[in-house]
Amino acid sequence: MTASPAARTLAALLALAPGATAAGAPAKVSRPGVYQGYAQATYDGAERSSFYIPMRDGVRLAADLFRPTTGGKLAAERLPVIWMHTPYNRRDYRGQPTVERYPGYAMQLVKYGYNVAVVDFRGLYASEGRNVGYNRGEWRGAARTDAYDVTEWFARQPWSSGRIGMWGCSATGGSQMQAATTRPPSLKAIMPMSAEFDAYPFVQLGGVQSPPRSTASAAQANAERDAQAAPVDGADGAAELKAAVAGHARNVEQVGSAPFRDSIAPGVGEAWWMRSSPSTYLAALRNGEFGVYAVANWEEAGTRHGAFRTFRNLPNTKLLVGPGTHCDWSGVKADTGFDITIEELRFFDHWLKGVDNGVMREPRVTYYTYNRPADAPWRTAASWPPREAVAQTFRLGAGALDKGLQGESAAGEDHALTAAPAPSSSTFIETPAGGLSYETAPLAADLEITGDPLLRLWVSTEGSDVDVLATLEDVAPDGAAVTRQMVGRLRASHRALAPAPYDNLGLPWHSHRQADARPMPRGEPQELAFDLLPMSYLFKAGHRVRLRLTFADPQGRVGLPVSVHRGGETASFISLPVAAR
Repeated sequence: MTASPAARTLAALLALAPGATAAGAPAKVSRPGVYQGYAQATYDGAERSSFYIPMRDGVRLAADLFRPTTGGKLAAERLPVIWMHTPYNRRDYRGQPTVERYPGYAMQLVKYGYNVAVVDFRGLYASEGRNVGYNRGEWRGAARTDAYDVTEWFARQPWSSGRIGMWGCSATGGSQMQAATTRPPSLKAIMPMSAEFDAYPFVQLGGVQSPPRSTASAAQANAERDAQAAPVDGADGAAELKAAVAGHARNVEQVGSAPFRDSIAPGVGEAWWMRSSPSTYLAALRNGEFGVYAVANWEEAGTRHGAFRTFRNLPNTKLLVGPGTHCDWSGVKADTGFDITIEELRFFDHWLKGVDNGVMREPRVTYYTYNRPADAPWRTAASWPPREAVAQTFRLGAGALDKGLQGESAAGEDHALTAAPAPSSSTFIETPAGGLSYETAPLAADLEITGDPLLRLWVSTEGSDVDVLATLEDVAPDGAAVTRQMVGRLRASHRALAPAPYDNLGLPWHSHRQADARPMPRGEPQELAFDLLPMSYLFKAGHRVRLRLTFADPQGRVGLPVSVHRGGETASFISLPVAAR
């Protein structure tokens, strides 16, 4: 792929980084995306070994370990270990080595003096035991302590320094959070990318359930995974794999429907969202002595939610948010020049090797803003949301977004019909055509929105419930519209608010409990208050900001009337966090 102008600009800036000498030996520089003079690539290769690690109940998990080599000789030093706990095959990721191609790309750190490992989840691929819940199967039963046992096993090995970190994205970001809730003494740093903090909005943002990710039966899913499993080393590897596969017959692939936060999932017989949420174990997480680097991408949906709550609720935490879709940090590097492995190296060097590189003294937040100048799309801040962002209110008028709550506010209604539910998942929400639109006038100057928009909407419907999806769009002078997953949604029957059990950035927190669910009274306006996912986007002068509202019936019925009320006592408005310029 040809480097973008932004990537070429960043490369030029790095070449001119302060401290570079004429002889080409850079002085020490450490800042987001730049790391010179600290870490040396002192190893030229790696040796893979594969083996089983015993758990406290006798079940063994399959592991691949990559140790640094020089001239084919294994490193003699005791080095830190960074490992990934995965439900997606420790050996192969989309036809390439997992350790090289899975987001996080940790193989690139071996040359800097790190042992890197990947371990199959209990009951999946070559690991023994029973899995319940597939890619979130680390949360219950005997699996609950697996990450603790693996971490401490790595810490005890003669080639290990005893200081352990974890890496990975999505489910393997979540497995880091799960490991941290058990507080292994040797776990000193995690870098969870696109991981959950509260599992309910992570999967069912706004109380809206997505279709099942797979219709395959547990037997079919097991068979597909087992056929791809790689045996461990040794003469008995094939026989051990066969025995492990036989034990997978009792796996539970899907926990079943759990529409409310406190629903008992039929596949496990317990409140699944509570069990599998790191926020449930907040006291343990806050008392841990480890560093956290929470990471997300702007163009993902519920999977974006967790990084911001993790940042606000845990100590020793940093936040990084880049452009692009779910976990696509190779695309980020190609498009902007920002290399996620540099951030991994800076972070792990500090926490696992004690390198004084300033990574925890610099501003805690690094984020990308769409449409900023190519030489400065990345910025830092001390907090999220950035302190310079100020809320500005735009009321919904007749097809318009009008700044402020003052002025003409005569009561009115806009009418729409429910459409078929749009495709959605935890990583992407599609905005369907149609619905209702409200636009600003063409902007007289650039307008940057950085933070968490808040929508207060008065809605009535002829049905008993309605799913409301709100999307911000950038409308160019020629009418072309763009959104970067700048969305928020809420099922109206879940509109009840409650005090948040954690720092929710001061935003509305919906209990999503079954006892709090309230059907919509037919034809009577009800206020829905909900936030859109965090964002950072610059709307150019001459463009318009459009709020688009679309509606779906939870039962899939099309054509039910829905009304949005505006003005008077039922004034609907959106509050946008506008960055000072």
